[in-house]
Order: sequence, then structure tokens, then C-alpha cells
Amino acid sequence: MKHPAYRYLLLDLDDTLLDWHKTEREALVKVIRETYSRELTEENVLCYNRINARCWKRLELREITKDELKAIRFSEFLTTLGITEENGEKVSEERVREVNSRYMQILSNIVIEMPDAARVCRELAKRYELILITNGTDWVQRGRLSKVSFSDCLRGVVISDEVGCNKPAAGFFDGVKAITGDPDVSHYMVIGDSQSSDIAFGRAIGADTCWVHLRDDGQAGDATYTVSSLAEVAALLL
Repeated sequence: MKHPAYRYLLLDLDDTLLDWHKTEREALVKVIRETYSRELTEENVLCYNRINARCWKRLELREITKDELKAIRFSEFLTTLGITEENGEKVSEERVREVNSRYMQILSNIVIEMPDAARVCRELAKRYELILITNGTDWVQRGRLSKVSFSDCLRGVVISDEVGCNKPAAGFFDGVKAITGDPDVSHYMVIGDSQSSDIAFGRAIGADTCWVHLRDDGQAGDATYTVSSLAEVAALLL
């Protein structure tokens, strides 16, 4: 073990333990096929990815609320697809929200684990207490977590909807402390793929961080440690 003070590993969920890109693509293709009988191209999917990422960034910066995010992302995406009217009338905000709701229902039932996620969690759980930390809608994330193969390895789960704030806000740590009862940040390591969410959260509370940099996605920043695979996380901490 590289650092004997660590007791708790705060693990991000999407694009750290679960493959969010594949999950998002599968749900998006399905909802547009069901709703509009349209088949999406890869460029269409990438366009949605960019819109959604931009909306979540605005949420992190507190420029919009989560409720606004749900309406904005599909309103913009449908416009890029040229879907601005249905039955001769402009697509309403209510309709946009219906599409978003169906998309989220589909998401809640899709679980695609990252390579080595289950094995690494089981190995780490022998030495540390594992707590998942995720920004997202509570019922969607709970639905997905009920289907992961490593759920028995987890001490607890902290979801932004349930604690009332998103990573990287330091207040998110209150949800973690409610599980562990331990306020000593030296006992924690934050592990995740996002510099602006996970690593920034670690910095906000003064904890060590491990950036899981799985793909060249244009991010830049600093972390206590940087790895390129979950297997490297296990090598670092065991």
C-alpha cells in the first residue's frame, strides 16, 4: 500500500467504473428510433455528446439547474436533427421533456462495466472501504447500480440528487461523512475520470486524488496520481 492513511476510496461511477459513452449511445439510439423512427449516425451521437457535456459543465458552474439541463439538451439535439415540428406544430417543451424522460428510463436499465471494474473493486475492497460518488439523477443511478456485478463490494453510494449538490462542491462531502462518520480528509482518496468534477472535488475538500485518464479527451489538470487504467489503480493502492 502506497499510503497507509487511506481508509476510504471515493470512486466515480460513469467513465470510471461504467462505460458511460457506450451506455449513452445505446440509450440515445433507442429513444430516437422509438420516438421518431430515425436511425442516428455516429456524427449525430457525437453531437449529442457535445451538447450534453456542455450542459453538465454549465450545471457544475451553477449556470443552470438540473431541471433546465434536462430540457435544454434534447431541445438543442432535436434541433440539430431538424426535428422542430410534429404534426404541423412546433415541438413543445413538454414534448422535449417526454423524450428526455424516456431516454432516462432507458438509461436506468443499461449497465456496461469497464474492463477490470469488478475485479479491481473486489481487490480494493479487501483493504479499503469503497464509496461511489456520482452526479446524476437518483433513480437512474440507483437503477443502474442495482445491476452492477460489484455492488456487494460497496460501503455506500452518494448521489448528487440525494445530497442536494453536485461534485465538485465541497458540500458533496457531507454525504460521504454521513456514511463513514469520519471527517479526516487524509483518510480519503478521490478516484475518477473528470478533472472538473472528481479531481476538483478532491481538491475542494483537501483529499488526495487519482485521475483515471482512460482516453484522450482534451482534459488537462493536476492530480496526486494519474493512471491510464483501472488495473493501474489497483497496482497503485495494493
